[in-house]
Amino acid sequence: MRPLSTARGRIGSREGFVLTLESDSGERGMGEASPAYWLGGERIAQTRRALESIVQGVDRHRDSDELRSLIDENSSGGSPFTAAATCALDTALIDLSARIRGVPMASVLGGESIGPVPICALLAGRTFKELTQEARIAVGNGHTSFKLKVGARPIAADARKVASLRMAIGNDFSIRLDANRAWTLNQAEAALHAFHPYGIEFLEEPLRSPQPGDMRRLSDATGVALALDESLSGAAALSAFIDHDAVDYLVLKAARLGGPTRCVEIARLAGTAGIKVVVTDSIESAVGMSTAVHLASALSRRGTAVGAGGARFFPAGSFCGVEFPSAAQVLPDGPGLNVSSYRSRKAK
Repeated sequence: MRPLSTARGRIGSREGFVLTLESDSGERGMGEASPAYWLGGERIAQTRRALESIVQGVDRHRDSDELRSLIDENSSGGSPFTAAATCALDTALIDLSARIRGVPMASVLGGESIGPVPICALLAGRTFKELTQEARIAVGNGHTSFKLKVGARPIAADARKVASLRMAIGNDFSIRLDANRAWTLNQAEAALHAFHPYGIEFLEEPLRSPQPGDMRRLSDATGVALALDESLSGAAALSAFIDHDAVDYLVLKAARLGGPTRCVEIARLAGTAGIKVVVTDSIESAVGMSTAVHLASALSRRGTAVGAGGARFFPAGSFCGVEFPSAAQVLPDGPGLNVSSYRSRKAK
């Protein structure tokens, strides 16, 4: 086993790395390390140093099981391995294993039946006109799930944008909102009451300081489903929210949680508490988006849309034959990380 490359690239103004591993037989597995440093996560320099440590470890280990133990040994606090760098190694190992076996990565992750995965359209129109036009184009392309950022403007303005989106797409499609921890408890309650008439699927991260008890009070007061994203650091943090029956959804990002393997572990814990799982990328390249698609196929209910926000930064980028910006549904058909456009396959 050897690291074929650790390429550094740009996603818009954001940076990340792709780690490629090659087996002695010539098979290659890929994994991405793109930290969400703009949300206060690990810095790109930390990711680079961690990848350098990983590459040194790969050079010393010839067996994938030994590399897997390397991840386990560095899973405790104070490890030189960061979450995004660990994600790259974990993903590359799983991808490599799946390619050698000739199966989709989703199958290795525990997916029992591989089917098409819808992609949630991340909307960014600043004006009502731009948002309406963007949403209608997405509907025409086959999208059925839509995501809108809220919390950066007055609640009344956010409510008008949500209302405009609902009017543009009709009542048959889902709307997800993400506040990125913008509000106090009282502000969040006012916002959720304002959004409630528009049939929200769930709202991510409403609270500036998300405590389990406050999330439960907010859910009880508004009846709107709530989701954790950046507040979820691992299984221990999730347990506190489970104890308070405080959330309805988890948004899982492999780069933030340390790789697909840890996402599977957290999803299983969530499942025991009846919490639904939604998988998204971390504004990554098509490698990270493909990882999210395979995770979604393995972990989410059939038909749950995967978040592929990174597609906004790739006007023509593709990986394994899929151009994510134009895809409304994709099929994680493998081998490994390979995905294909479901619409084009049906047309053949």
